[in-house]
Amino acid sequence: MASTMKGFGYNAKSRRATGLVGVIIFHVLLIYALVSGLAQNVVKAVQQKVEVSIISEPPPPPPPPPPPKIEKVVEKQVPKPQPVKPPPPAYVPPIQNPHPQADNAPVVTSQAPPPPPEPAAPPAPPAPPAPAGPVSAAGNCSAMPAPEYPSKAQTDEIGGVVTVVFKTGADGKAELQDISYKGIPPSYQRLFKAAVIASFSDYACTPNKLLKREIGFHTE
Repeated sequence: MASTMKGFGYNAKSRRATGLVGVIIFHVLLIYALVSGLAQNVVKAVQQKVEVSIISEPPPPPPPPPPPKIEKVVEKQVPKPQPVKPPPPAYVPPIQNPHPQADNAPVVTSQAPPPPPEPAAPPAPPAPPAPAGPVSAAGNCSAMPAPEYPSKAQTDEIGGVVTVVFKTGADGKAELQDISYKGIPPSYQRLFKAAVIASFSDYACTPNKLLKREIGFHTE
């Protein structure tokens, strides 16, 4: 029994020693790993700083160029030209006239004849006399046919008296100046006016006259 307890105590001590050694080895390895990792990080940081410092340093500036040489310019004095005197004029002997003319000799001048006068312009033809007040066309027209009766007015039994004032030109043709109606409604007046103007083409009257004519339109 006593030997058994001794053996059990020995085994317990050996186990504790083995566990303690294992813990120590584990901590040593852990410390080594930490130290080696930190050392690598420190080396990398130092390398980066060195590279940054090497890259960031600018190159030295180039040396300044040498100052330019200044040459002295000496102005050359140009001599002023001397004025040149003109040569004296050549001597020309006077011309002697062996036959001088008398001062009282008559001077003959030729005069051109005056141009003939321009012929006077012919007088303008007299203006035709202005026509006086309208006179009866009966004694001044050789042909004065009656106008055609408007068919619509004749169908509607519309009639009355149309008084026309017309003037004649140089060829005796009639041209309407004024027209008036008696007994004809306004809605039919344009029909009678057109019929009267159409009959003017057959008139033959005295030229340059102001004439008057009354034309009756009756349905009976």
